[in-house]
Amino acid sequence: MNGVSLFVRQFGDPSRPMLVVIHGGPTWDHSYLVPAVAELSDVAHVVLFDLRGCGQSSRTPPVGSLPVSALQPDHLADDVAALVRSLGAAQADVLGFSYGGMIAMRVVEQHPELVRSVVLASTTAYRDVEDELAQSADYEERHRLCPPVSFGDPALTGPEAPDGALSRAMAMAGAPMAIWRLDRLAEWHEVLDRVRFSSDWNEPYAAGKLRPAAPDDAPRVLRDWDGPALLLQGARDMGFPIGVARRLHAELPNSTLAEVPEAAHMAHFDNPSAWLTAIRAFLIRDSPTSG
Repeated sequence: MNGVSLFVRQFGDPSRPMLVVIHGGPTWDHSYLVPAVAELSDVAHVVLFDLRGCGQSSRTPPVGSLPVSALQPDHLADDVAALVRSLGAAQADVLGFSYGGMIAMRVVEQHPELVRSVVLASTTAYRDVEDELAQSADYEERHRLCPPVSFGDPALTGPEAPDGALSRAMAMAGAPMAIWRLDRLAEWHEVLDRVRFSSDWNEPYAAGKLRPAAPDDAPRVLRDWDGPALLLQGARDMGFPIGVARRLHAELPNSTLAEVPEAAHMAHFDNPSAWLTAIRAFLIRDSPTSG
């Protein structure tokens, strides 16, 4: 589709409403979300995929032949629309996690007719999150637990570095900020061990070649669309603090805010029960067959 091949995994009955899941990173693959979102197959046809430039989808050199220019966010949004159409759905619920949430907002902007509802999980519609970070009492304390990662380390970014080495190192080092349950740190490391990290995004990101993932005025895009939106944020998120979700909720009359207690950025890992309950209730409420 759109000149790329996408690696796709599906869970549940295809006759159910489609839920397309867009992973974050963007240097990660979809796998870290599977244990949680696969549970939603009781209410949705769950479709996960690797973004272009990630995992087992089309990649840039030296892994594949995709041009770096093809990693722009508008192309990623077009891929989501093409995937929905290719699977025979007229519309889909779209769940975007972190960076994927920003791409979900682009899908709303570029293909509003395809989006039945959006779940914006652990993400932000804003580019100025510094004020919210400054109000996070946990940020500095947890940041001190994260060992530094050198972008100039040839073992991570040199020509002989393994694919995704920098992203893997950053994910491992940043784990104390990504999750809230430090007693489960070893378990989170096991999740990261299974992720296929990629290096495709390193150079264009560092060189400033990539446009911002979210639309220029994402709140306006969502208001103009006016579809149902679930804003799902860990109450202890130290990447996109809870304030950004509250701020967006105040701007969107047709939104539902779910604050996941005792959960950081990886809220689906910290508190999967509360995370899934919020999504399931939202999808069932919005289902054409409910009520």
